[in-house]
Amino acid sequence: MKTVKDALPASLRTARWWWAAACASALAFAAGFFLNAASRPANEAPGFWGAGIALVGLGLVIGYCTLQLWLGKLAGRMSLTWCGIIVGIPLLTRGVRLGIFGALLLVGVALLWSPGTTRYFAPQSKVARAKRRAERSAEKARNQRR
Repeated sequence: MKTVKDALPASLRTARWWWAAACASALAFAAGFFLNAASRPANEAPGFWGAGIALVGLGLVIGYCTLQLWLGKLAGRMSLTWCGIIVGIPLLTRGVRLGIFGALLLVGVALLWSPGTTRYFAPQSKVARAKRRAERSAEKARNQRR
């Protein structure tokens, strides 16, 4: 008898841990910014506070989406994909230090779209696609009746 752990592709297991590590690193960087803000003069501190708050937000979003991914929900995969692309690509253009973090986010996106992970989420994708198609048909029928 197969267990749920055996049914998961290796790429999805790796992606789960990858995104959990991304969440932890975002929160750790935020803590570093907060500590740095405390040691800076008052006129330099707001920038560090702002960056820390932004990283806490990013860490919380990634953490929530990783939890959804851990539960096997398609929404987690899609949210992490968008988060990785929206945050990762601009970070690549901001120099080596931030570019490394951006590249790590994009590797996480690649893990989410590997063939094994795509096959795992295929049934959920088909159901979601059918639901959207039915909603569009119902909306079209309502508009034609008016």
